[in-house]
Amino acid sequence: DVEDEATTAEVSKVPDLSTLYMFQVASKAIDISLAKEIKNLLFGSSLCCFSEEWKIQSFTFNSIPQLKYGIVQKKGGPCGVLAAVQACVLQQLLFGDSNRNKDTRSLQPSEVHRTKCLTMAIAGILWRAGGNEKAIVALPSGKQQFTPIGKYKADGILETLILHSATRYEDLLAFLQKNIHQFEIGPCGCILLTVSVILSRSINLVRNDFDVLTNRLIGSHGYCTQELVNLLLTGKAVSNVFNNVIELDSGNGNITILKGITSRSDIGLLSLFEHYDVCQVGSYLKTPKYPIWLVCSESHFSVLFCLEKNLLGDWKTEQRFDLYYYDGLANQEEEIRLTVDTTQMCTEAKDNDLTPPLEHCIRTKWHGAVIDWNGTEPIL
Repeated sequence: DVEDEATTAEVSKVPDLSTLYMFQVASKAIDISLAKEIKNLLFGSSLCCFSEEWKIQSFTFNSIPQLKYGIVQKKGGPCGVLAAVQACVLQQLLFGDSNRNKDTRSLQPSEVHRTKCLTMAIAGILWRAGGNEKAIVALPSGKQQFTPIGKYKADGILETLILHSATRYEDLLAFLQKNIHQFEIGPCGCILLTVSVILSRSINLVRNDFDVLTNRLIGSHGYCTQELVNLLLTGKAVSNVFNNVIELDSGNGNITILKGITSRSDIGLLSLFEHYDVCQVGSYLKTPKYPIWLVCSESHFSVLFCLEKNLLGDWKTEQRFDLYYYDGLANQEEEIRLTVDTTQMCTEAKDNDLTPPLEHCIRTKWHGAVIDWNGTEPIL
């Protein structure tokens, strides 16, 4: 018993966990060869740089009371990254451990709580990309870590990075809690997350995820490719949205392998391209674990979500339900709530120009459903 007392006294002297955890993160500076590889993966060339739209974008929250959960996008371009992070923040807000009230109140979080949800969202994205074994967080140091020479164009961000790697989820979370302001306030939080998710997965694995080795993560006009969005949502930078792998016989005994999503995703995706028969979204993305979807429409990504966790597992709930829509770029000023009724059939012609693209996307999952915008002006 005496020994027990002694240990109790010692335990109370243990410093708080966040200071202990700091020692579990290994840090090293980026070098020019890694910076070149990252640029090749992002842009297809080490002579390209991040656009201004990317450089000024962080994960800053909306100040409109009804939209406090929303991340604001300043300019076009990195919407795929923003929408993916937004969806993961909503997963934490609506269905995370700390949420007891599954109603609209959870969409008006305190500033402290929404920052916590952002931290959890980023930790989840990086840990998943690292195969649930490791993660790397890239943070700027404020000074150059190498001298840009040869075929490398400096952009003032990549050259300054220090790479912090964690091999335990608790360490990653504690480290992000200390540094979340770099992502939330910025200025270049979006770039930091993109580099971190690539390095957490590793350059080689990302390249191997692609259907074609020359694919990239940022396409023309600074848009995110499907590969980058898939990397953020599923931890793998595969090129397609269908389930599993498709093998195509390309003649002469050659087989082309097209890689898709390998398991049911936490967050889903609905695409206008499917409405136009350009692609088919598989059930792993169309019926995710949580009722939250990225919406891909006209090369822009936004988010659609439901407050009912059991929407995807209960046919009665799926007869009539509400979906909330959020687009960080559209200067949205009010909540947009759509009521979807699957017990009726909409009678509109498929190619009606006046049908909002968002309705087309919703009907790729709930065919023919009647959609009520509840007084909001439909987005055309």
